[in-house]
Amino acid sequence: MSKIFISVDLEGITGVINWDETAGNSPDYQYFRKLMTHETNAAIEGALKAGATDIIVRDAHGTARNIIPDLLHKKSKLIREWSTGPYGMMEGIDDSFDAVLCVGYHAKANTKNATLKHTMSGAIFDLKMNGESLPELGWNALIAAHHDVPIIFVSGDQAICDQGKRLFENIEVVAVKEGIGKASINLHPAASQGLIFKGVQKAMDNIHTYKPFKIKPPYRMEISYKNEDRAYKASWYPGTERINEVTVAFEASDFLECMRFFSFNH
Repeated sequence: MSKIFISVDLEGITGVINWDETAGNSPDYQYFRKLMTHETNAAIEGALKAGATDIIVRDAHGTARNIIPDLLHKKSKLIREWSTGPYGMMEGIDDSFDAVLCVGYHAKANTKNATLKHTMSGAIFDLKMNGESLPELGWNALIAAHHDVPIIFVSGDQAICDQGKRLFENIEVVAVKEGIGKASINLHPAASQGLIFKGVQKAMDNIHTYKPFKIKPPYRMEISYKNEDRAYKASWYPGTERINEVTVAFEASDFLECMRFFSFNH
């Protein structure tokens, strides 16, 4: 018996290659949000096959209203829309969960051969915690670790799978595509879904071997923005240090304070 949290993004879904496919009313977006739902279902089915008894899905892309509710597996619950709280893509996580699965994830900003690479809003050039440069996967892993919960699986492009393996001591990965500059080589959607099912099942079968991604306090966050005005605005947050024209730093002994800082400044 296990309780599983699934955080789902869209840029790392099979076939997605252009920003037009990730939002709006275009036929392409409508198609790829269906694939997003299908890949989420593959993860749910893999978790159920391995004994999961309670599954919460967090729609974690854009408007947070992408996954199609009546196409989502009926043995899951779906979190939609942003609460505006500090948990962001991990909204709903707490100490009761046994593990986190991440579906459709992408690499951090400025990653070579990565599909639609960015960090959070896209205004960030780099995010560091205690000197470690992090993709969204890494930041979300720290939020999960705040509740002693490990991320055990990620699917997306090859670049985020490589970053996950570098960051974490142990994680199961499934690459559904590989970047070639702005282009990518993609698996067939059915093949991707099959690999996600098997990858999640494998991770779940070894769930007790994974550890939360913890960094020892005190915590020092550094955010480098693409534009100076964002750094100027962030510098007004209490306790923030302006390092240079585009970079600010924030220190705290409580990770929740870091989450609050980041929620106001990403």
